[in-house]
Amino acid sequence: MIPPMETYYSDFIAFLQTLPGGQPTVAFVLFAIMAILLYSLVVLVISAIRRLSGKTKTELDDIIVDRIRRPLKYFAIITAIYLSIGLVYPGFAFGDYSLEKVFLIALLLGGAYGLDRVIDGLMLWYGTEIAPKTTSKFDDEVFPLFRKIVRAIIYILVLLIILSELGVEIAPLIAGLGIAGLAVALALQDTLQNFFSGVYILADKPIKPGDYIEMEGIAGTVEEVGWRTTRVTTWDNNNVYIPNSKVAQSIITNYYTPDMEMGYAMEFGASYDDDPDKVLAALLKAAQETAKRTGKVVGEPSARADSFGESSVNYKVFVKVPTRVDKFTVKGEMIKEVYNQFKKAGLTIPFPTRTVYIEGEEKPVKLVKKKKRRSS
Repeated sequence: MIPPMETYYSDFIAFLQTLPGGQPTVAFVLFAIMAILLYSLVVLVISAIRRLSGKTKTELDDIIVDRIRRPLKYFAIITAIYLSIGLVYPGFAFGDYSLEKVFLIALLLGGAYGLDRVIDGLMLWYGTEIAPKTTSKFDDEVFPLFRKIVRAIIYILVLLIILSELGVEIAPLIAGLGIAGLAVALALQDTLQNFFSGVYILADKPIKPGDYIEMEGIAGTVEEVGWRTTRVTTWDNNNVYIPNSKVAQSIITNYYTPDMEMGYAMEFGASYDDDPDKVLAALLKAAQETAKRTGKVVGEPSARADSFGESSVNYKVFVKVPTRVDKFTVKGEMIKEVYNQFKKAGLTIPFPTRTVYIEGEEKPVKLVKKKKRRSS
């Protein structure tokens, strides 16, 4: 007849008690044996699941298996400690809390850690498999914020459960936290307004990092949309920090949407005595030479007569440039080319003049200002 398992267990415990050190030695040996057995079981289970997940097309299951490996090993060690102490020291307690209660708290903490890692794995999977397939960068910008919020919620809920298990009344605590939260919300009203405005900016995308914008006298490149402020770098390499609420409420000119190319109009004046067709031909020639020299003109430029000025006929040249910054290069080169082309064609960039009629004089007196009219 085969002896029951209790007999083998009693004999084994009796053997352990013969070792030097007494009960602590027994507890340590039991812990070592159980830890090895449970740890080996976890490794076998993880290996089996990993072989199965390797046959699927998605990386999600592989990532989740990798994320739960460490929490399961943690559970194995905690369970080995609990069983070894419980078997050697029945009724063992940590002060007012039983061994079972302490074990439950350890499991709750391990569960929170495991859930945190699984959610982190889901975020990683989304970032590697889904996000690259989307044209929007909303997920890249909002997910880090969402990740922090989820992590905080997980650990706050676990903390409340642990306090409840320890006999702490959490209802008054939650009520107190609600009142305290309301007081904090009122005190941080501006901060919260900026925070939610930042979330709106990231979701609606009127601007995004890398865009060149202009709003209420501020012009520059958006560097970052933070929790409270939007950081803009101006052309003279200074950072301007704008509250998100102000950005959300302002009228913004975004020079990089719908794309970075932009039209640019330059105005030039020519004498009333000059043939408009010759002027337009000279302006187009100057625009074409500018396009060749700079390489910053997209498509074909155009020109037209625009208006009658006080001392000149005003013409406009229209070009398209790759980015807003390129218009400054085009403008500088265009002014030089217009000057040269007008000079070759015998055209005149007139001085601003005034004709004054004096009573009693046979001829009017023409007043000429010394300053030339600038081309814009």
